[in-house]
Amino acid sequence: MPSEPPATLLQGVYVATVTPFLDRDRFPIDIEAYLAHVEWLAGQGVTGIVPFGTNGEGPSVAAREKRPVFEALAAMGSDLQIIATVAEANLPDTLDQLAFLDDLPVRAVMLLPPYYFKPVETEGLRLFFDRVLPATRHPVVLYHIPKYAVPIPTDLVMSLPVWGVKDSGGEEGYAETLHAAGKGVLAGTEDDLPAKLLSADGSITALANIVPEQVVTLYSLVREGLTEQAAILSAHLQRVRAMTKEYTSAGILKRVAEQRHGHPMGTVRPPLVPISTSFDAEAAVAAALPGPGI
Repeated sequence: MPSEPPATLLQGVYVATVTPFLDRDRFPIDIEAYLAHVEWLAGQGVTGIVPFGTNGEGPSVAAREKRPVFEALAAMGSDLQIIATVAEANLPDTLDQLAFLDDLPVRAVMLLPPYYFKPVETEGLRLFFDRVLPATRHPVVLYHIPKYAVPIPTDLVMSLPVWGVKDSGGEEGYAETLHAAGKGVLAGTEDDLPAKLLSADGSITALANIVPEQVVTLYSLVREGLTEQAAILSAHLQRVRAMTKEYTSAGILKRVAEQRHGHPMGTVRPPLVPISTSFDAEAAVAAALPGPGI
């Protein structure tokens, strides 16, 4: 682990990037579209990207499919930081993916423990982390998302040589406990971001796929203590967030992003269902962009 404080290593706004799939037999990743989307994000002031998380449909993508994308991202030479998600369902694949990423200049890896068997004893999680943490040279962000996967207790996080967590659980006191203990926190849910950022070094947000400049502005307002302006912008972003939940969230994010920057963003991969053809992306963009009072 690096010696610098958590906020020095990872801070700011990270985009939980969506994955464009081509509507063909196996729904292959459209790497060209992926890179075009990332290039657009790079011009919007975000700190970095997080490929193949939940909104990136990571569990639906084979490890071998992710590797050319990671290599292409590294070859871009962008200043964007990459937090590479490692969310495999077993120990051997996790170790293999970490070994592959060791040769790439990613800023950190975001690690999800095997997620099928629930509940899991804390001792079982410790046995897993004892084997995988020494297998990477990169700082590790643990992915705490109990809605879909195995929860990671604060006591365990504090005892491990990790940077900290992406907190997508939202349990009262979870982020605050880790923050007070000197661990890093990236807020992973978008409800009431101004409050969450008070005990976090930054955020990993799906909304930044479509309104990255607004999420960056919100982060700056919170850091500058401009609470009234932050509350107004946050309320607007909550309305935008609600719109993304009308159909499959990743599908709406892709359609709206495509409308904003003009690059094809493809479809979702089964078992997710494509959004309705009646969805009005142009109207969604008009609603998402800030009005005079924001």
